[in-house]
Amino acid sequence: MKIAVDLDPVEETLLIPLWAKAEEARRPDAVLRDPRADSIRDRLDYDFDRLADARASQLGCCVRGRLMDSWVCAHLATHPGCVVVDLGCGLDGRFERVDDGRACWFELDLPSVIGLRRSFFHEGARRRMLATSVLDEAWLDEIEAAAAGGPVLFVTEGMLPYLEPAEVRALLGRLATRFPGATLMFDAMSPLVVRHQDRHDAMRHFEARFTWGVAGLESLEDCGIRVEETQRFHDLLSRHGRRVPRRLRWFGRIAGALYPPFKKAYTINRARLG
Repeated sequence: MKIAVDLDPVEETLLIPLWAKAEEARRPDAVLRDPRADSIRDRLDYDFDRLADARASQLGCCVRGRLMDSWVCAHLATHPGCVVVDLGCGLDGRFERVDDGRACWFELDLPSVIGLRRSFFHEGARRRMLATSVLDEAWLDEIEAAAAGGPVLFVTEGMLPYLEPAEVRALLGRLATRFPGATLMFDAMSPLVVRHQDRHDAMRHFEARFTWGVAGLESLEDCGIRVEETQRFHDLLSRHGRRVPRRLRWFGRIAGALYPPFKKAYTINRARLG
C-alpha cells in the first residue's frame, strides 16, 4: 500500500532531493549512490512526474549531496565519535551513506516530516530523530548534553533558504553561542536567485518560496560564522556539463562571462562557529 504524503508547502519540497537521488540511483554513471531513495519514492503516493523536466535540479541535488557527504566523511575521520546534527533532514539517508560506526547522529525536522520519516528509517543507539522546529531552542540542550563538550558537526542542506532572514541569523547566532568551535556545513544563495526563483526548473512546480539570500558570506561573521571553504555550485555543475540541458549550459556560460557574480549565486560552505 502506498503511503500518503501530507505535508505543508515548504515541507513538500523535501521530495525534490528525494526524487533527484532516486533518479540518480538508476544511472550507471551516478554521481551519488542512494538506493534507499528509489525504494522510498516507490512507496509514496505522490505525483513525481511533474519533476521530469527538472534535469538541472536533479543533477544539482546529487552533486550537492555528494560534496556534503565527502565533507562529512572527512570530518568523521578527523573527529571519530563526534556528534552529527542533520538539520532539516527530510527523507535523506546520509546516515546510511556515510556513518562510520562511531558517531552520534541527530536528525531534526518538523513533526509531520519526522512522522513520515519514521515509515522508512529507524532510531538506534547512535541515532535519534528530533521532531521539532529548528527555530525552537529546547533541542539545543539535548545536543549539548550528548556532546558533553566534544566536537559537534551541524549539516543543513536545502533548508536555510526557506527561513526568513531574521530567523537564519538568530539560528546561526544561537549555534555559534552554544557550540563555539563546532563545524557548520550549509548551502546559501544570493538575492539574485531568490528574485528569479520562478524560473527555477523544480521550484516552479511548488507553492513554497525561497525567502533568505545573502549577498556576501562575510556578512554572517557577526553571527559567529567564519567560512573556511566554499564551493560554487556553478563550478560543480560544470564538471558534469554534458548532463546539464544545453540551453542552461549556454546560459550559464554567457551569464557568468557577462556578470561574474552569477558564478557564486549559489554556494556550498563549510564554516567554523564561534
